[in-house]
Amino acid sequence: MKRHLFRLLFSAMVATMMTAWSVASWAITKEEVMTLTKLGIPEAEVVKAIDKDRTVFNLKIQDILELKKAGVPDKVIKYMLATPQKYGKAPGATSATSEGAAESAAEKPAAVHEKTPEEIKAEEERQREEARRKAYARGIMRQGLALAEDGEWVDSIELFQQFLKRGNFGPGTAEFYNAKYGIAAALTEAHLYQSAAKLLVEVLLEGTDKPFFKEAFQQLRSLRKEIIYNPPDLEQLTNFQYGSFSQSFQDSVNYVLGEFFYDYGNYQRAIKHFQAVSEDSPDRGKALYLLGLVQVRYKMYKSAVESIQEAILAAERIGDDPVVDLGYMALARIAYEAQQYDAAVFYYKKVPSDSVRAARVFYEIAWTYLLKGDYSRALGAFHAMHSPYFKETFHPELWILEARVYSDLCRYEQARKALDAFARTVGIYMEPLKQFIAAQKSPDDYHKDFVGSVNQDPSVKVKLPLPMTYPVLSNIEFYNVYRTIRQIEREQAEISAAKGRLGSFANEMLVKLAVLRKDRIFESGVKIQQILNDLDVAMGDAQVHETEIEVDINSAAIDKMTMETRMMVGEGDEGEKEIKRAGPTAIIGGDTQVWPFEGEYWHDEIDYYRSMLTSQCID
Repeated sequence: MKRHLFRLLFSAMVATMMTAWSVASWAITKEEVMTLTKLGIPEAEVVKAIDKDRTVFNLKIQDILELKKAGVPDKVIKYMLATPQKYGKAPGATSATSEGAAESAAEKPAAVHEKTPEEIKAEEERQREEARRKAYARGIMRQGLALAEDGEWVDSIELFQQFLKRGNFGPGTAEFYNAKYGIAAALTEAHLYQSAAKLLVEVLLEGTDKPFFKEAFQQLRSLRKEIIYNPPDLEQLTNFQYGSFSQSFQDSVNYVLGEFFYDYGNYQRAIKHFQAVSEDSPDRGKALYLLGLVQVRYKMYKSAVESIQEAILAAERIGDDPVVDLGYMALARIAYEAQQYDAAVFYYKKVPSDSVRAARVFYEIAWTYLLKGDYSRALGAFHAMHSPYFKETFHPELWILEARVYSDLCRYEQARKALDAFARTVGIYMEPLKQFIAAQKSPDDYHKDFVGSVNQDPSVKVKLPLPMTYPVLSNIEFYNVYRTIRQIEREQAEISAAKGRLGSFANEMLVKLAVLRKDRIFESGVKIQQILNDLDVAMGDAQVHETEIEVDINSAAIDKMTMETRMMVGEGDEGEKEIKRAGPTAIIGGDTQVWPFEGEYWHDEIDYYRSMLTSQCID
């Protein structure tokens, strides 16, 4: 029935076109071709209509783009482009040739130059640039952005709002689009990122053919470095074509989309975009690093190592130190999981001691030495971890691990001292931590009381001891959420101060900011609760290990007393004598300088401490 209706409609349209032949020089127009396509007329029938009427199309680049956007098949467009060759020039076209030359041209039609992809890209860019020039030519955009750059963001927004009101420009108009971008740019210049972000996304989703698409994307990417902003709407950017943009811009889009899908756990789509980032892009190192992490997740270790090694090389070329450090840590962890401890140590030592990740590296390398059985360097790493350079870190099991090493070396006196240090520096906080956790009723409470504890707020009834706050403060996810909350609070203050001038716009922004702040505080509280609960479990486990080591020490003491008793009554072997050791307990550097001072450190030597204690165990 539907097909029959299409045939009737098509026949009627063709009849109408044929009737118009005497009036017009050709019967079927570009618009009619688009209409037929939208009605579902097969492409063969559309071609027949063009062929029957011998219509000549002189299509320009904008006509081709319009046809493609309307869904006209490529076969039809190519046929339309070939009509000047088939049927000669369109009627009414002017010519500088003589009559004889025209006749010659009729016998041999001139070749039509078909646009190359590069020419199409250049034309689209020229069109966007022309649209930008038109926007600036009106003066409002230029004046508004100039005010924003001078720090007069309120004046800038007022200007754009008055412009829309005077002209009665509503959604869907070019003026409304331009003003929306102008307001977003003014908010971005004022560092009001949360308020600008949503507007920038709305500008982006208008399409790549709009004049400020590129600028809006670059501003959105910059502000995402300052705040957490990863709305689901960004997925719609995958619906656009980016062939008309430069390779560097395409790389930037691919990296952002890869990061977006990575954050949402859609790793297959993330891989596709990370792999699309070209070798010359400044985002290449970050893309390969995240690609490597995805490959680790899927247990593709060989591919992961290759990706991360390439990421390090790419990051080193542009001086991206964070990616270099993270890359070496990732390689070290892969080697550690494979029990390749020497390789793990090699990669850990690639991270410089002045890196912001040095504390984590020392902790992990200490574990590596421990499992490797290298007690000398394990104790050296523990010594470094106790230094003031890492005083704002908290690892509840650190003294327990040290006590275990001393116990394995049958140095029970040092083992007891390490257990005493655990009781003094860790055990005393176990009950306060439990009390703090018990006092919280909701994620909002966790956030409020944690921040109050850090700031020594007297209104907080049950405070968290300062060392217990370190695991939270050093967590990157908490840091990002907390920084976003502070950003929202600053924006609330700024916009509230301009409320009298911005009116309903300010009220709307404040409502949105209040909702965002509430959501982020809830997110912060959940993260704090998770970290503190994990810490509570870790401290409980450390206490269990403390008891186990005490049992070992007491058993060793009983064995020693038994041996001494046997020796007193003449039952001991002449070879069974307590082994005494003298001399330094540690050296630094290669093998040169004695370092006998417990509790004294040099920053440039913390990489090199190692213990010289030997085992006192008797076979």
